[in-house]
Amino acid sequence: MKNILVAVDRPKYANQLITHAVQLAKFTDGKIWIIHVSAANPTDLLSREAGPQFIYDKRTEDNQKSAELIKQLALDVVTQYNIPAEGILIEGPMVKSIKKIVKEQNIDLIVAGHKKRNLILELFTENKKKDLIDELQIPLLAIPLVEVK
Repeated sequence: MKNILVAVDRPKYANQLITHAVQLAKFTDGKIWIIHVSAANPTDLLSREAGPQFIYDKRTEDNQKSAELIKQLALDVVTQYNIPAEGILIEGPMVKSIKKIVKEQNIDLIVAGHKKRNLILELFTENKKKDLIDELQIPLLAIPLVEVK
């Protein structure tokens, strides 16, 4: 496993996921790719007219903060553990965006968090982890997330 992708959804769980990726990277002399996938702002004029400007401005600000955080997390991995790492913010649909980076960077393993959810909610929402496994045909390590206080 030379390329390990850490998919960060919520920053408060990032260190739990990165810790597992670091352990694996040490054994394999691997590189860690830390990514966060966020919703993209529409670029065409008609879509932008559909909503107030402050929504787009807030999303842009949030994406900038997320990009800075992801890059800092990667820098921390490099400085603390001496493991090559890169942090990338990707805008777009989650499964499609992860699929693209997996192909571009020859990712061997995805490390993602898992949080127990309400059974009723799961019946009516998509299972993104299952979609990733089906689409990518590479291993997915699901880490049970523990609430950080």
